[in-house]
Amino acid sequence: MISVINISKERRKIILIIFFVFIFLIFIYKWQVSTSNSYLFLGNINNSKEDYDEALRNYKYTMVIKGSKDAVYEARIQRAKIFYDHGELENARQELLMAIDEKKSDSIVYEIMGDIYYTERNINNAIIYYNKSEQINSSKDVKIKLGKSFIAINKNEKAFDMFFHLSLDSDDSEILYYLGLLDFYNNFEYNSFFQQVEKKGSDYEFELKMIKEFLENYRDIKDERYKNILVADLYNKINQPYLAIGKINEIGGNDLSYRDAWLIMGKSNFILGNYEASFDNFQKASDIDSHNLEIAFWLKSSLGKIKNK
Repeated sequence: MISVINISKERRKIILIIFFVFIFLIFIYKWQVSTSNSYLFLGNINNSKEDYDEALRNYKYTMVIKGSKDAVYEARIQRAKIFYDHGELENARQELLMAIDEKKSDSIVYEIMGDIYYTERNINNAIIYYNKSEQINSSKDVKIKLGKSFIAINKNEKAFDMFFHLSLDSDDSEILYYLGLLDFYNNFEYNSFFQQVEKKGSDYEFELKMIKEFLENYRDIKDERYKNILVADLYNKINQPYLAIGKINEIGGNDLSYRDAWLIMGKSNFILGNYEASFDNFQKASDIDSHNLEIAFWLKSSLGKIKNK
């Protein structure tokens, strides 16, 4: 009988210990959640104040303390955005890869990963991630990015189709502007898309002015190949180098005998940061016209960029 009582006391003691450990773990977890959320909140405040170093530290503490999974995930996304905005693409990518491990069903992580690949000019991978983002949550912004990606790999019919379907649901200036540029490929008139953009405001005032001036100066040119070269030059001037390259490729690619075509192609690649390709383009222009001072300037500039890489 005495032994039974002793066993009962031992059990009671074990139950009490387990109970206090359980209470302690709950307390620790609540502390972790509260502290983690506090650092996340501080990170967001410092991020909005553009104190990015402090924001990165706050977000790091959020992850180290490991409160709720949502807080850790959000901290990784915010760190990735900061790294991306400051050109630290590999750091951004690593944060996103860990974020994907924690939550595979959020569209934003795939969208930012697509942005990284687009910035690196790895357009095919950018399209893969934009499509993943779209499959989770259909977004106008991501569809616009997909349209731009199709332009970058010279799939202009796909791009036009993407922007046209977007225009059925939205009269966003950017959508109409890209429709205008893609329609301008085969139409030298000041088309209805540009007219709609112009009526909506001054978002593309400079670009539309350049297009109007181009039409006034070059409307009567009969040589279609040279007209295409001038269109490519216009695209560079309104910061659309992918369209410029596509237009040059339309008229012969590597078989070009036009000095200006190689010069414009070189400028396009220079804008995109493809300095080796740019140097090669300018060299081909120089082979046609070796005494041209503008070509000599661009050869020197692209070579300088290559050496400073």
